[in-house]
Amino acid sequence: MYLCIDIGGTKTIVALVDSKGKLLHSVKFLTNNNQTKFYEALTQQIRVNFVMSSIKAISVAMPGLVKHNRAVWLGNLPWHDMDIAKMLKADFGLPVYVENDANLAALAEARSAKGRSLYFTFSTGIGGGVVENGALSKRYSDFEPGHVEFIYDGEKSEWEDLAAASAINAKYNKLVNDITDPADWSEIVNRMLLGIAPLTTSIKPDRIIFGGPLGLMLNHYRTELRTKLTAQLPPKITTPRLFVAKYGSFSVIYGCYHYAKLKEARR
Repeated sequence: MYLCIDIGGTKTIVALVDSKGKLLHSVKFLTNNNQTKFYEALTQQIRVNFVMSSIKAISVAMPGLVKHNRAVWLGNLPWHDMDIAKMLKADFGLPVYVENDANLAALAEARSAKGRSLYFTFSTGIGGGVVENGALSKRYSDFEPGHVEFIYDGEKSEWEDLAAASAINAKYNKLVNDITDPADWSEIVNRMLLGIAPLTTSIKPDRIIFGGPLGLMLNHYRTELRTKLTAQLPPKITTPRLFVAKYGSFSVIYGCYHYAKLKEARR
């Protein structure tokens, strides 16, 4: 059994996954911006909802940059000096593995795919991960596409401030699931392409996988996105295939599971 923890900018999911990759139970709660209160809530949820004696290891997904099993920068979360691996190991006496959330989602979604896969999550922010022939790419291990700056409507902004699901929700004053106007979707596609087009040119993926609330709506705008992407790519760059994340909102959790198994196998 593996305890998998997906810490997001707005919510956290804790799930129990068995040794064969079956999700047995999960709980979800709001991510508190106060790191002390968050950790108290996390450990309470674990103790109340899970039997720790059956768990082999804990796998944690965090936003931002993760180096040497520790988050050194947390993006949209105002936390500092939080060595969650050390804290959880002290409280529960189990091995703890920490990795970037988008990297883990990419691993779950593309671990069986040949070639190069590029994963984007359009959620509170924009995260990304690259998988090559089933393994996380070391070259792009610190890939943080949401914080690249672009000029849009005459103003410089980070990509995630223009195209993350949270930014789209704020602009249209509704959830992405409730957007129906084709003109709105056309503008959203243009905002998404600000990052997708140049990153496709530089990374040259065989496929792009879309996750997060906005990414999971791909079927609403896939045709327009593909057409516009093709038009923006250099002639020698092949347009990648576009996919919706098959694990939906649990991509990160399944990535946690696979990452923990890999780490355990190398111990």
